[in-house]
Amino acid sequence: MRNRIKRIKEILESEKLDLLLVTFLPNVRYLSGYTGTNGLVLISPNGSIFLTDFRYKEQSREQVKYLKTVIAERDLIQTLPTLSLFKPKRLKLGFESNHLSCGTYRNLKALLPDCLLVPTENLIESVSVKKDQIEIDKIRKAVKITDQVFFEILDFIKPKVKEQDIAAEIEYRFKRYGSTTPLYETIVASGKRSALPHGRASGKKIEKGDLVTLDMGAVYEGYTADLTRTVVVGKANKRQKNLYNIVLKAQREALGRIKPKMRACDLDKVARGVIKRAGYGKYFGHGLGHGIGLVIHDNPAINTRNEQLLQPGMIITIEPGIYIPNWGGIRIEDDVLVTKKGCEILTKAEKNLIELY
Repeated sequence: MRNRIKRIKEILESEKLDLLLVTFLPNVRYLSGYTGTNGLVLISPNGSIFLTDFRYKEQSREQVKYLKTVIAERDLIQTLPTLSLFKPKRLKLGFESNHLSCGTYRNLKALLPDCLLVPTENLIESVSVKKDQIEIDKIRKAVKITDQVFFEILDFIKPKVKEQDIAAEIEYRFKRYGSTTPLYETIVASGKRSALPHGRASGKKIEKGDLVTLDMGAVYEGYTADLTRTVVVGKANKRQKNLYNIVLKAQREALGRIKPKMRACDLDKVARGVIKRAGYGKYFGHGLGHGIGLVIHDNPAINTRNEQLLQPGMIITIEPGIYIPNWGGIRIEDDVLVTKKGCEILTKAEKNLIELY
C-alpha cells in the first residue's frame, strides 16, 4: 500500500495537484485495503486520509494500515470541508471524472467554493494497470479456483439441465473453494443463445448437440479471474468443429505474439486477422480482451483503438469469438501475465474442443 500511495503522490506533484479525491470503491480498496461499501480516500503530498462512517469503524481499524482514518458523522462528501487537508485556500483538487456522478460534482463545487476542481482520468489506473507480486499471487489463486470448478462442472452439463442451474452450481463451487461473490454474473449460454456474447443464464434446458459457452471467474481477496470455454453436448458437427478451430487458431496466434511494448491494437489485429481471413470477421464484434484485477474490465483494453503499450506486470484476457445469430457462438478466453520476454498463460483449463457424452 505504501508504494502505491507514494506513486500517486509523485503523480500529483507532476500534475501540480494539491489533493486527489478517490471515490471509486475498487480504487479506494487499492489504496487503503478497505473492502466496505462507504468510503473515500484523500491523497496529498503532505498527508492522506481515509474517510468512512461509524458502521465501518472496526472494519477500517483492521484493514486500513497506512492512512489516517476519520469517521464521519454525516455524509462523506459533506464532511470534506471540515477536514484539515482543506484548510489552505485555493487548492487544486483532482477527482475521478470517469467515476464521479454529476450530482456529487455539483455538491463538491458548492461545499468547496475555494477549491479548483480538476478532472482526472485513469490516474489511479495508470498505476494499478501493472500488478505487483501480491496482486499476481491473488489472481493466480482466483484462476486456480476457476480452473478447478470448470473441470468439475463438465460432469454437470447434460441434456435437460437448465442454464441457470449450471450457473448456480458454478458459483456454489466457487464459494466452497474460497471465492467471494463473483464480480460479474456467470454466463451460461447454450444452443442459439451462445451467439449472445454476454448471454445471461436462462431457464433454457441444455439439448444434445448444443454449443455451451461458459464465462466464469472466481474472486480471491478482491481479485478476479476470467475464463471462457465453449463445449459441445454430444458429438460436434463439422461446422462446429471448423468454427471452433478458427477461434482457437486466432487465440493461439495472439498468445504467441504477446510481448512488452506491443500496442494493444496490434495484438487485437493478430487475432482479428485470423478470423477475417476465414470469412467471419463481421461475427467478431468486440475487443480481443481487457485487463483484470479488482474490477473485471480493467485496463488495458485490447481492442482496435487502444494504442497503449503492453508492459510486464499487466494481466490481460485474450478472448476472440465468433457469434452467428440463429446458429450459435464460440469464445475461448485465457488470463495472461505479460512478462519481460513474452507472457505466461495463467489459466490451464483444456482448450481443445470438449465433447460431452
